[in-house]
Amino acid sequence: MLVNISGLVGRAPKCLPDDSSILEAALAVPTSDGKDWFAVKFSNAFVDAAQVIRKGDTIAVTGELTFEPLPDGSTAPFKPVVAVWDLQVCDFAVAY
Repeated sequence: MLVNISGLVGRAPKCLPDDSSILEAALAVPTSDGKDWFAVKFSNAFVDAAQVIRKGDTIAVTGELTFEPLPDGSTAPFKPVVAVWDLQVCDFAVAY
């Protein structure tokens, strides 16, 4: 499913332990109940672009939404993950 979400970067992009060609960050998206967290994965040309993103930045991403299993012992069985197709670093604040 293709999604477009914007929010506050909660963790700066870092390499995945098993694949240094993919960076992953955490994105907090405001909801009526507080906020939802999404894992955002950057690959290919977006790896270079993701290098400028820092914790606290507001970004908008478009990409493919999937659900990946969490490690055993987690409170939820899956985490939402967006594989980035388009990235915008925003200069406006998102209300939280």
